[in-house]
Amino acid sequence: MTPTPTTVQRKHGVGLFKPVSWNKGRRFTSPGPGLGGQTESEGSDSILNYEGPLLRLQIEAYLDDHPDFTESYVLRKVKKSIIDKWLNQNAQKDPEDRLLSKLNRDQNNGIPECIVSKDAPLNREGSLRRGSYYVNQVRAYHSADGTPVLRRSKSATPRRKMSSAVTPHRKISAATFEGGCQSPLLTTAEDGTVSFLTVPPNIWRKGRNLQSEFLSLDKNVKEPARLSNIPDIHDNLTSEMNQSSLCFKIAKNISLFSKSVSTSILQVKRIGQKIYLLGSAVNIKLNSVDDGSCEMNLNFNPELYKSLVQLVHEAKPLSFKKKEVDAKFGDISFITDDYEELVIMPLPDVDGKVHGLAFLCLGPTSVKEIMGNKLIGDIAKLSGTCMKNATDFQSMRLELTRSQVFLELARVIFDNQTSIEFTVLKMLANFLILIQCERAQILLSSKDAPTTFRKVYDLEENDLLKDDFDSLERPFENRFPINSAITGLVAALGETVNIGDISSDQRFDHNLDNDAQFEHRSLLCMPIMDSDNKIIGVVSLINKKTGFFTSNDENFVEAFGIFCGISLANVSNYEQVKAAEARKQVALDIMTYHASSSNEEAKFLTRLAIPSALSLQLQSFSFTDVELEDIDTLTASIRMFHDLDLIKRFNLDHSTMCRWILTVKKNYRPEVTYHNWRHAFNVAQVMFSSLINSGWWEGLGPITCLGLLVACLCHDLDHRGTNNSYQMATNSPLAKLYSTSTLERHHLNQALIILNLDGNRIFDSLSPAEYTAVLSVIEEAILATDLSLHFAHLGRLKNLSKDGPAGLDWENQEKVSITMAALMTASDLGASTKPFQVQRKIAGMVAEEFWYQGDLEKAQLNTPPVPMMDRELRHELPRLQVGFCEGVCLPVYRALACLSPALQPMEEAVIFNRDRWAELAENNQEEEEEKENKVTRNL
Repeated sequence: MTPTPTTVQRKHGVGLFKPVSWNKGRRFTSPGPGLGGQTESEGSDSILNYEGPLLRLQIEAYLDDHPDFTESYVLRKVKKSIIDKWLNQNAQKDPEDRLLSKLNRDQNNGIPECIVSKDAPLNREGSLRRGSYYVNQVRAYHSADGTPVLRRSKSATPRRKMSSAVTPHRKISAATFEGGCQSPLLTTAEDGTVSFLTVPPNIWRKGRNLQSEFLSLDKNVKEPARLSNIPDIHDNLTSEMNQSSLCFKIAKNISLFSKSVSTSILQVKRIGQKIYLLGSAVNIKLNSVDDGSCEMNLNFNPELYKSLVQLVHEAKPLSFKKKEVDAKFGDISFITDDYEELVIMPLPDVDGKVHGLAFLCLGPTSVKEIMGNKLIGDIAKLSGTCMKNATDFQSMRLELTRSQVFLELARVIFDNQTSIEFTVLKMLANFLILIQCERAQILLSSKDAPTTFRKVYDLEENDLLKDDFDSLERPFENRFPINSAITGLVAALGETVNIGDISSDQRFDHNLDNDAQFEHRSLLCMPIMDSDNKIIGVVSLINKKTGFFTSNDENFVEAFGIFCGISLANVSNYEQVKAAEARKQVALDIMTYHASSSNEEAKFLTRLAIPSALSLQLQSFSFTDVELEDIDTLTASIRMFHDLDLIKRFNLDHSTMCRWILTVKKNYRPEVTYHNWRHAFNVAQVMFSSLINSGWWEGLGPITCLGLLVACLCHDLDHRGTNNSYQMATNSPLAKLYSTSTLERHHLNQALIILNLDGNRIFDSLSPAEYTAVLSVIEEAILATDLSLHFAHLGRLKNLSKDGPAGLDWENQEKVSITMAALMTASDLGASTKPFQVQRKIAGMVAEEFWYQGDLEKAQLNTPPVPMMDRELRHELPRLQVGFCEGVCLPVYRALACLSPALQPMEEAVIFNRDRWAELAENNQEEEEEKENKVTRNL
């Protein structure tokens, strides 16, 4: 008994006992053919013989479908080390860690890693067999039952893959970068556009060569640098880029050379015009050990803070006795009590800008007159320069980290954009984590009125902690009240509203605080704009967890909002495309229903007798369909397949063949004067007679003959009565789809659609290799009917014909392609080889179709048509036919006659018809001259 394929196998189109190759290019609905000659028992064992992805997929599918066996196997076979490894990788994190993975306070480990998933999702192979690019693309897209499955990717499942998660793997908040980055996130150009490209800060400018300047000032200095007497200090400080460790080293070295009781180092931080002092190394003594303690905020006496700020500006050291300190500043908490004198020294860089302050607590054994000590002064300058470098380095690293954070946020937001709801879910989750707030809302504006919100989505901090968050596909809607006054103001003006204390702000509707379980404390509301700076929504963030929303938060929301705006615009366009695709599919289903022949028609045709080719004269080059009814052309078409032994050779189903022939006929437009079903039938007859009379059907082989005959019957499907030039000139939908060989590619597309309709799959019995080969022949043959391509390849055909029949080599693919293209062109132009009376009638039909296009060009394009399409020049038809026979038809038939003398009757027929047209053209010329003479005599 054949086992049922598993869920995974069905999903990826893999049959349990069928090789992958059957499913790489066959069709959209029917399964691949069975393995010929394989017994049931052989099929059961063969599952173990497949290697690579198929075997791995089958094993995983079995384990998924048999959880009891999987559990039993793990308990019996899996080693403890594997279990431990799994536990380490999947350990449950603390709830705080789920919200925020803080940077290591050791700044050397401050740059987050970019996490990229290595688990690439399995891609479904197309159900068409591998063939040419065009066959795969067109057939895969336009098959009647091959609509692309529009579903959410892996991130919608309860266990999302890392590459399509809602939030980045490492979660970093905006507070990490508060005051640490020197360059702005966004800049505004003169035209008002916003850009992430900012002007590099001054720290990147080229520094002065201080060493050469110093030597030029002091000619007596023999050493290359002033601090050459303390090289160890120089190397020790300049090699340290961690700010905390650097301050500790500075304090230790100053204590060493000043013999101070203790030394404290304060970092000077500047944010705008404001100066902040951070205690980086406090009460450091000679025996102190660097314990990696972090920077601390110190409490300063206002008078002390004022004096320190003045010292930072003036860069001049201060000295106080202990009594003066107590009297002026009171108790200073961060210095020791057992000192006699306090010296506060600035630590300037080479430009004199102070980056730190050193508090030296001097005792009785300390160095005297420390403020004038040259060595201490040099160490202070070196320390200031090193602190500047460390600050710049840390700023650079923070900016790098910030850039990586936004790149990761962009990846998360732009990945898996399957719906607006899921995209907004990712935005809200990242706003909560990035800005560290309790609630987030996104209000999407309507297109016509930005202040009218069509959707309101929300998410809160507790939602991120729920067990089912990983399976959430959309945010919540309308759970929380909206402050319409503030959101409307932001949507209308595009301005930011940042309220640090809601209780004292009149703009906030305090009725929203009726909820006893939630209190509004702070609010940040900003617009979301698309790439055209149009407001498409508003983001509202409520209750900053650390107090109030800062300008840094505003910068991050503004920058992240750019990604959000572009993402929302993209996913909106995507949803419009999905809707259009759905409408197209509905239309295609309707057209397919009406375009396909019915079972009743097919059954009627199957009951009819198929006349012999001899009775119909199908092998004759002078065959005409004048006396045949439409039903007779259908049975005659089936006879061609029989006489080329194609029905028997490929075991083609007779009823399917009948229905396919009927469907092909139905898809030719009867209102088109010439390029209709009758033309397709006659082209197939010329191909049939050429293959039979030349004997080339044996050399080309059954696959090529089958492809050529199908191509002839389908080569003008859905022809509209106009040519490629008209399609391009009017920029028709077909021209937008196909930039070259427009109509021919459309005919091919229609042929592939019909071959995939239920009840019309005449190639079901073919093997995979045969199926791929015949589709390639059909594609090549139909595209060869583009006369512009024929003229481009005519030189190759003439070169091949120079050697006569000996030039043909059926093993040479290039020569086979040239011969196929020539046969298709000769068959398409076959009307020129028919008896003259028939050919003259057909020429009139072609001319009528051309004149119809000429009338359209005059009416729609306001351009004069070419002469052969100008109805006013219809008297020129004979002359134009002479040129057509001589310039287009004869070169093809002459070359084919050289390759096979049996095809010479077609060349002779074209010559005969050309001469008849020449006679008509000459008579027309005489009649025109006679008319002119009459007009002259009347004058």
